[in-house]
Formats: sequence, C-alpha cells, structure tokens
Amino acid sequence: MSTRENASTFAKGLRVLECFESGQRGMTMADVARLCDFDRATARRLCLTLIDCGYLVQNGRALELTAKALAIGAGYLTSHDYGRAVQPILDRFAEELDGEIALAVLDGPRALYVARSATSSARVSFGFSAGSTLPLAPTAIGRMLLAQLAPDALDARLAGIDLQRYTDRTETDPTELRARIRETAANGHCHVENEFEMGASALAVPVGQIGGVPAALGTTASVNAMDDPATRNRVLDILRRAAMGLGYQRGMGTGA
Repeated sequence: MSTRENASTFAKGLRVLECFESGQRGMTMADVARLCDFDRATARRLCLTLIDCGYLVQNGRALELTAKALAIGAGYLTSHDYGRAVQPILDRFAEELDGEIALAVLDGPRALYVARSATSSARVSFGFSAGSTLPLAPTAIGRMLLAQLAPDALDARLAGIDLQRYTDRTETDPTELRARIRETAANGHCHVENEFEMGASALAVPVGQIGGVPAALGTTASVNAMDDPATRNRVLDILRRAAMGLGYQRGMGTGA
C-alpha cells in the first residue's frame, strides 16, 4: 500500500472518530457510513479497526467512544499547562463575573472550547465543557477568533463556513458579516445578542494564540443582564483582565 493510500485510510479513520464529537448515543455502523459518506463495507472495516485499537466499543449494534479517546485530548491540555496555569485563572474570574467564562481556539469552521469555568449561579449555560464546539459566524467568541485572522485568511475561512440561520436574528449576509468582523477587530471585543440562541447575550475578547491558532475568552448571560452599558463595560473589564492574566502566565500572544 502506498504512502498516499496509508494517509487516506488514516484520514478516513479520523473522520469516523469525528462522528462521535456531538455525544450522540446509539450510533451504528450504518450511521457512520451515512455521516462520512462511506460505503457500508468501508465504514464497517474502519469501525472494527477502531474497536480493535480500543477507541470504540460496540454494545449490540450501537457504537460508543471509550475513555481511551480522552488520552489524546489530555495530552493537548497538559502540553499547554491548562490545569496549572489556565484553569485557576478562569475559576477566579468566573467568580468575579458570578457566571461562566470560556477559552476557545479556532478549529477549522468552528470555535473549540479548550477550558471553561462557571459558578453554580450562572444564569445562562448551554452545558458546554472542554471539547464542545460552537459555530463561528453567529457567536461572539467565534467572531472574535475570526477577527484575529489576516484578510486573506479570513476570506478563505468564511468561504468554507455554512452561514446557517439559528434564530431570526442570525446574520447570514456575507457582506454584513465581514463588516461586523472588521468592527470586532477595530473594537478589540465582540458583543452578539440573540443570533445563536434567543435570549442569550455574549461578549468575547482576544487572548492571542495557543499552538499557533487564535484564541479568545468569552462569557454568556441573558440579554436583560447585558442591557445596561455599565454592566457590559464591567464584564469586558473582567474578560480583558483574565486575558491579560493568561498572557502573562503562558505567553499566549507569542504563539505559545
């Protein structure tokens, strides 16, 4: 088998694993074939290989990820010092916010949460955790990630994004979306209301880079809680101080 064929097979195996990112239960080999656009024989062969390697387990017809899949993610978190340097900062500023705060990085057409902290009194929570993903276009943290790209890189990224309408307030016009991203870059923060979830208001600020890709900090609250400009300014101040703390701890702005 040639190098190209080996790489192709490996890439297909990764696509199978990506089918389980949403946490959907009861997924079968037929579901994997459909989601990956593979024929059933290919999907079966790849699933059986991942079962043999310990990354999937089969109960009846249903497939599930095993805990072994966590080890790869744990290696990423350890190498970037999340447990010692990042999580304590997020915990401290979540308490100051009396809400939730999340750190995300740009991952293809989405924002990927790499750390999060929330108080028990957080008024708005989507149940996200490290490893959860958000669309880029309708979210504050997503637009803040896009705003850190060079113009050519931004155009290429937007060309690959499906501008899905999540609410009747979601901006789906490419020209207007670019204008809002440029405004985000100029302001150094992003504020989005009701575009991803009605009743939710989100703020985000840039952090710099983690592993060579843009990173951002964000928080979500109810629209009513963010109506007052003084409240928004207070939240922005907390997010900016948290971002500075992360930068000082890890040199994120230098691409660490």
